[in-house]
Amino acid sequence: MRMGGEFKTRWQPSTRLLIGFISLLLIGLNACGTAKKANRHDAPLLPGMTAQKANGAPKPASSPIATEDDDLSDAEVAAIENEPVPAAVSRQAESATLETDDLDAQGLDDESGAVPGQKTHDIPFEFNRKVAAWIEYFSQKDRDRFQRFLDRGEPYREAVENILEENNVPIDLYYLGLIESGFNFRAKSKAKAVGVWQFMRPTGKLYGLSVDPYVDERRDPIRATEAAAWMLRDLHREFKSWYLAMAAYNAGVGRIRHAVKKGRSNNFWTLVERKVLPKETMEYVPKFLAARYIAENPDVFAFYINEEQKYPDVNLVKVPSPVGFGTIEKMCSIPSGTLSFVNPHYLKDCTHPAKKTDEIWVPVQYQKTVEDHYAQLSLNRAAVKSERVKIKPKSEKVHVYVVKKGDTLKTIAKKRGLSVAYLNQVNHFKSGRGDARLRVGQKINLSATSYQQTKTHPRKKKRRSK
Repeated sequence: MRMGGEFKTRWQPSTRLLIGFISLLLIGLNACGTAKKANRHDAPLLPGMTAQKANGAPKPASSPIATEDDDLSDAEVAAIENEPVPAAVSRQAESATLETDDLDAQGLDDESGAVPGQKTHDIPFEFNRKVAAWIEYFSQKDRDRFQRFLDRGEPYREAVENILEENNVPIDLYYLGLIESGFNFRAKSKAKAVGVWQFMRPTGKLYGLSVDPYVDERRDPIRATEAAAWMLRDLHREFKSWYLAMAAYNAGVGRIRHAVKKGRSNNFWTLVERKVLPKETMEYVPKFLAARYIAENPDVFAFYINEEQKYPDVNLVKVPSPVGFGTIEKMCSIPSGTLSFVNPHYLKDCTHPAKKTDEIWVPVQYQKTVEDHYAQLSLNRAAVKSERVKIKPKSEKVHVYVVKKGDTLKTIAKKRGLSVAYLNQVNHFKSGRGDARLRVGQKINLSATSYQQTKTHPRKKKRRSK
């Protein structure tokens, strides 16, 4: 900790209570000057305030399938894009003295995003006035909307965290989806970025996401999360910093390259101090850290978490096309709305009308039933007039790897930034499968054809100490 400058520390179990106390103290002090504007509750949420569960907090649902009745309004989408900078940030950041050193003439200073004892892909927690101001904003002034974001994201949280972990990126990047879209798969920005991860169409295509009038895979919980993981991993490889990777995700690679060159630093906080980043991007990482801090400690801030709803284990299942989801659900005794929930990327609640067969996500408990009804479903194709759509095969560069001479699962995994265990899983190889069985020309799947939750991720995660 540095006197007269910003509070700055790593997130470690031994300092967690201290960080929480300092955070609440700073927010409480900031709240004194904004008491009339902040949304209040009836009991102590922060020093000098009182707390209770958010009014109208949803009760645990009896169905394991969540429905998305509470989509973001146009105003909420715009609010995410143009989130106001907390007054405390604009007042305090100007005079803040960050712990950064000027570079020597030999090169850039580096912020690898790691400390001794941490995995290199862990995202450190930096606590400073910018982060504190965003904690105040989300927990006081924007409580109701932040609660809706938590409600909407919770059913997907463990599924997303598993996919991120399987693709060798930090599971904390789940909270990037939270601040990008409020976990609304139907979110669309003014710039036409779509889905939880807010992919522009060209970027989505680059990472293997198909878009046409009937299917937009930028809304697919599994495919889009894989694509976001791959993109963020590529950005981290270039910038060697998760903070800068997130900044590039927000502003674009070119703008961050320019900022790094102009600011002569690879340290996000240095670039903030030197004011070479776009205004929105300077708030992006603090916003992420604040959202993560609140969501991992909901009781401290009196937010309600419904942990009853979970995204189910699913497999890709071949079905006739076009067939309406309602028809499949009725014939196969699947609860209404289930297929729309696990396939939000289908824009018409119907399989692709330009295809004779299609593959959709189906909860594993209904997979055999759907497969057994294939012939029956073929007789119930929907009368949908298809627009002229050229169906392009999935890019092998993104989704498939063709085995070359000398390749092993280990070398393939290293080339693509994946783990051997993940390749075993998505290719349905038996655990411990030997590399000697690979043959030249064999196609290895690089993306999932199923999602099976392999690990439970409790909301409050224990972090390693040094």
